[in-house]
Amino acid sequence: MSLLREFAALPPRARQLVIKATAMVAVIRLALWVLPFPTARRVIAPLGRRSARATRPLTPELIDGRAFIVQFASRFVPQASCLTQALALQVLLSRTGNPSSIHIGVARAGRKALEAHAWLESDGRVVIGGGQVDRYAPLLTLGTKFE
Repeated sequence: MSLLREFAALPPRARQLVIKATAMVAVIRLALWVLPFPTARRVIAPLGRRSARATRPLTPELIDGRAFIVQFASRFVPQASCLTQALALQVLLSRTGNPSSIHIGVARAGRKALEAHAWLESDGRVVIGGGQVDRYAPLLTLGTKFE
């Protein structure tokens, strides 16, 4: 099924969230392309301010739903990497008061090459970028405060 058909098949509320998430992913992708990473995080930080409408943190099921939305939206943005997706979801979770942390690790991809990967954890579980995260040696953990 084409991406646009999949989008059209989503419920109206999910389509609205995908549109917002696509804009978020695009802004973060652009920031990561043109700015050094620490500067990009500072530029992105205001996007993660807690919403005045957010009355309580999201349940694990709603967090998983947000992760699905970010992954779906990322298909519309060229080179929306695992880091881009992790940052986008961290911003969305931060808006609702859900703490999270981005983990960046490396693994051998051959005799001399290294492969980097980023994933996001919330409440001790991987919510985006999962898979074989155990094979990556941790390098850096970034909390919700966008420090």
